Amino acid sequence: MLDFNIDRCGLAGYGLHGEGFAYCWSGARANVGIIRGKYCFGCKVVSEQLVDMNDTVPEQQHICRLGISRGNDTVGNLGESRHSFGYGGTGKFSNSGRFVNFGDRFGVGDTIICCVDLESKPLASIGFSKNGKWLGVAAQFDVASLGVVDSPPGNLLWKSALFPHVLLKNVEVQMQFSVGDGLVPEEGFKPWASAVEDANIVMGPTFSDPKDCEMIMMVGLPASGKTTWAEKWVRDNPEKRYVLLGTNLILDQMKVRALLGPNL
Repeated sequence: MLDFNIDRCGLAGYGLHGEGFAYCWSGARANVGIIRGKYCFGCKVVSEQLVDMNDTVPEQQHICRLGISRGNDTVGNLGESRHSFGYGGTGKFSNSGRFVNFGDRFGVGDTIICCVDLESKPLASIGFSKNGKWLGVAAQFDVASLGVVDSPPGNLLWKSALFPHVLLKNVEVQMQFSVGDGLVPEEGFKPWASAVEDANIVMGPTFSDPKDCEMIMMVGLPASGKTTWAEKWVRDNPEKRYVLLGTNLILDQMKVRALLGPNL
């Protein structure tokens, strides 16, 4: 997302938080996805960002949600789509927009480990631990129905893998993908980085050269079809990973779960 910052080591991340940005969720997804195996990664909540949100209850001002999503999922919708699963700092787990009580609340100083088991049969699973305490399996899911394995030849492979994913509101996090990053793997799970050596990964799309990036600006009268055309263009060119900027995106990033359903 354009309002998300990643530091030089590539492991620490945070969203913009000045003025109106304080009300917006901001997230990122790793570029190494798994298609089989049992792997885990960690996320430590390092600090809270100073914000002026007197109209928002304290527990909704600083939140971290982490989990996994398929490579073609929207980055701002972790846990709100069929192909993504998220565990939030208010003690809620979500998938397909359904939020249920799970584990404990967490915040600054806490380290959450996300464990993904694609080997268990008949259903794969995702579970979490907090500061070394196993919280249990949060959900089981059918890998085949997600299209994570055995995807048809010719499809964009990164669509068919599960990637680490964080969605933040006014906090900074430090990610852990290997023992060298500080990760303490849960028993029975390998560090996420080990999936590279095991050849159980799909790499997500990257744009290392600015010339590979592209911006399209729409000009036209209201209700002339600009948004409709842009939405179709985004769908038809998934490899470009366009971000459609506009009022709808801002409102979506500022969504308040208490008004839409169970609180996150």
